[in-house]
Amino acid sequence: MGAHNFTDYILGTDVREAYDRAVDDAVAEYGSSSNNGTISTTDGYLVLSDTPLPLQEAIDQHRTLWDREPRIEKRGYCGAIPVLDTKRRVAAPIPATPGGYSTRPQAVEAALASLIQQGEHIADFARDVQGGFVYDEAGRITSGSVTVTLTGTQLVHAGWLFFGWAAS
Repeated sequence: MGAHNFTDYILGTDVREAYDRAVDDAVAEYGSSSNNGTISTTDGYLVLSDTPLPLQEAIDQHRTLWDREPRIEKRGYCGAIPVLDTKRRVAAPIPATPGGYSTRPQAVEAALASLIQQGEHIADFARDVQGGFVYDEAGRITSGSVTVTLTGTQLVHAGWLFFGWAAS
C-alpha cells in the first residue's frame, strides 16, 4: 500500500482532544479502513513546537518539517503544531435557572457568561453552536451543555495543525 501526506487543522487547545476529534471526524467521513488515507491511520502525534503560531506560519513550518522530521512516518506519528487564531472552541454546561430558558440563544448566552471575552461573538449560530438541550414539558430549556466556536479580534492559542503521512 501507498502513502500520501495530509494536513488537518482542528480547533481546541487540548492536543489530545483535538487529535481524537480529527481521528473521529476522519473515520466518520472515510471509514475505519487502515488504508483510508487520513489521520486515522496514524499512531498518535508528536508536539513539535511549544510556541503557538499564526495558521499560515504553522503551515509554512510544517512544510519544512514533513521531510526533515524522521519521527513523522506512515503508520507512525503525525506532527502537531499549536496554532494562533481569532477563533476558539469552548464547552460549557447550561446553568440551571428557575423557569428555564425560552430560547436556545438565551441558554447559550447563560452558558458562555463566564467564558466569553470582550470582542468575541458567535459568527453563525447554526454552524458554530452544538449542544445537548434538555427541555421540560412546557418546552423550556432546563439544562444541557454546549460547545461553541467563538470568533474574536485577538489571536489566541485556538487549535492544532496536524500533518503527516497517511496509509492509503
